[in-house]
Order: sequence, then structure tokens, then C-alpha cells
Amino acid sequence: MWVLQMRMAKAQATSFLNIVNELKGPGLIVAIGVNQPKWGRKKVYVAVSANFNSVIIDAVTLEGTTVFAKGKKESTIIGKTLSEIKDSDKEEPLYEAAKMAADALIKKINSEKQSSSAK
Repeated sequence: MWVLQMRMAKAQATSFLNIVNELKGPGLIVAIGVNQPKWGRKKVYVAVSANFNSVIIDAVTLEGTTVFAKGKKESTIIGKTLSEIKDSDKEEPLYEAAKMAADALIKKINSEKQSSSAK
């Protein structure tokens, strides 16, 4: 039984990573965030794609407690800036995961700006 579960978990992870790869494009960077749930709450993963102006271009979530969870487009954060998400006081699982991704993207963008200005 656990072999089947492991295969299904691998299929789920592969499917989500394929969706994440579709978010990539020229001039875009992608990061994945996850909320840290308390016992009994479902884990939420969010993949966020942003441009170098710190605007979210696309976002996909993976929600669920089983290996049958599927990725779906998350339009509520598309068009917002990374700092809007990071500084949001919303404590919903989606926003907690999006804050983690936004923080990682801000660090990547700042790193890119520093390395390009050093040249």
C-alpha cells in the first residue's frame, strides 16, 4: 500500500513542478512558498512568478491533504507587488505561503540588481 502512495506522491510532485516550469519565461523569476500549518490544517504550496519590477505575473497553488491535490491558478495575488504580499497582515494559509515566495523573490531580485550594478 505504501508503494502506491509513494508513486502517487511522486506523480503529484512531478505534476506540480511541471506547472511551476510553465510559469518561467524571459524576464521572469519563480519561487515556491509553503505555509507551516498547525496540526490538522492542510498545507498550501504557492508558486509565484514575478518580473524584475516586482509585479506578480502568475501564481499557482497546490492545496490538499492527499496525493490527489491538484495545482490551480491563483488569481487573487496576480498583479500585486511582491512587497504588498510580503507586508500583508492577512494570516490565511494562502497568504502565509505567498509571503514566503514573495520574500524569496525580493531577495533574488535584489541579488540580481547588486550583481548587475557591480559589473
